[in-house]
Amino acid sequence: MKIIVVFTIALFVGALALTDEQKAKLKEYKDSCIAETGVDAAIVENAKNGNIAEGDEKLACFAACFLKKMAILSPEGNLNEEVLYAKLPSSIPKEKADEVFQKCKNLGGANVCEKGGNLMKCFLENKKFIILN
Repeated sequence: MKIIVVFTIALFVGALALTDEQKAKLKEYKDSCIAETGVDAAIVENAKNGNIAEGDEKLACFAACFLKKMAILSPEGNLNEEVLYAKLPSSIPKEKADEVFQKCKNLGGANVCEKGGNLMKCFLENKKFIILN
């Protein structure tokens, strides 16, 4: 199942065609993480469109929740590169994705939420690199 990277790229790049099954699973994860974190759905949509609310702890926790549900982050906040690369959609050249993931993979945070938020921000800041290069 490519849902992990598909979501990450779809959330942070927003340019992939997803299957109905993938869309349903992503919506399930999104709805669940919105409910768990209490983040405003409009803030999530704004982030998806590149307008990240700086310092929004609920948004950071949403990002961590989403990444954990997709197994990109362990419950302890460790990035699972094997899962990430195993689920990389064929529409994304591995070498381009690798450059972005190498930039983002060592980001930390004071807690799992902050790390998830930092990863989300990094992916968003580098999304044009995947699309345009």
